[in-house]
Amino acid sequence: MNRDEYKVCREYAALDLIFSLYGISESDLFDRFVAELLNPLLELMAKSDDPARLRKWMDQTADPKLRKMRQENKDRMEYFTAVTDRLVAYEYVLNRIELRFSPEEKLDDFLKSNPEDAFLNRMIMYLTRGGDKRVFGTRLQSVVGEVPIQITKNKLFERIDHAFSLYLDSDETAIDELIYMLRMVGLAAPSDRFSEDYPELAKPLADFEEADLAELSEQEYNVLRDEIYSLSEKLQQVMDEYNGLQRCVNDLLALCVVSRRLPGDENIFEENEEKALKSCASGHFVEEHLVPLEGRIEGLTVRLERIMSQVEAPDMNLWEEEEYQDVATLARLLSNSLFADIDPLFVETRQVTRELIREKEEVLFAELSESMKSSPRPVR
Repeated sequence: MNRDEYKVCREYAALDLIFSLYGISESDLFDRFVAELLNPLLELMAKSDDPARLRKWMDQTADPKLRKMRQENKDRMEYFTAVTDRLVAYEYVLNRIELRFSPEEKLDDFLKSNPEDAFLNRMIMYLTRGGDKRVFGTRLQSVVGEVPIQITKNKLFERIDHAFSLYLDSDETAIDELIYMLRMVGLAAPSDRFSEDYPELAKPLADFEEADLAELSEQEYNVLRDEIYSLSEKLQQVMDEYNGLQRCVNDLLALCVVSRRLPGDENIFEENEEKALKSCASGHFVEEHLVPLEGRIEGLTVRLERIMSQVEAPDMNLWEEEEYQDVATLARLLSNSLFADIDPLFVETRQVTRELIREKEEVLFAELSESMKSSPRPVR
């Protein structure tokens, strides 16, 4: 990449950082980011007579700190994802338990007002409306997903094994992505790693898991239902905050990478950007500092996508290989995949063989078996 292309990356990352900081300004995560990274950065920027010192701090101090924070955020997001999947399963169970406490008259009225033929017609209309095959497939999955499936554990594992066989001779990362999804929806992923940090998320899950679902009274059901339903809102809030923090981390880390590639006389931030950052750090955003920055990032997005689409791995000498690593890192940091791996950036993977499938199945099936064993029947 040439100097102008790196400057596009610099400007995009700087603007996105400022507006992302504004988005998490009400969160406790904002205070941590400012104290650990933004304030030291601004202090060094104030010593404009020594730009080399600023670049050294970004490369040797900020870069490793940001990478560590980024990985921690990723680990926490995996915990939130595991909680989300449990939440979906538990809401599903509670929706069906609700029928125990519905008056017979209410159920009779529902059935009378929804005759089978009319209900079937509405279902067909829902599935076929629009004529788009992809939409049809998604809607069909959502409908079939509401039907409880009677299947033995061994039969389930046979079907998973059949699905894995479709990945023979492909790249290992593809089958790993499927295994990750199965662990999550199969409630086999750990959901207690950060539970002490988020008691407001862990308690509703623990209350549900300790409840005797077969003997649940209506009062107990109402308490569980309220806890589980309110959990959804709390979970979304904390996930939004960590998404915002990760975007800030990615942007500042991208600026660390760019600073290694721009000449020493290039500023990391323009004057208006620096003013906005200073107001960010103070916690008192000055709207007039944001006005000159508005509307610029949209055009930069198109230019950034065009630049990254043209990057190819060359036959490299050592310097070219280092630059390509930086460019590939920038591409991931400035993408919408906030938690994409960058450490390591490239992972050597194996070709999927029958032996590799058996190796991965042994681990996965043990985890799923333990999850089923520890879950009450309605959850299974």
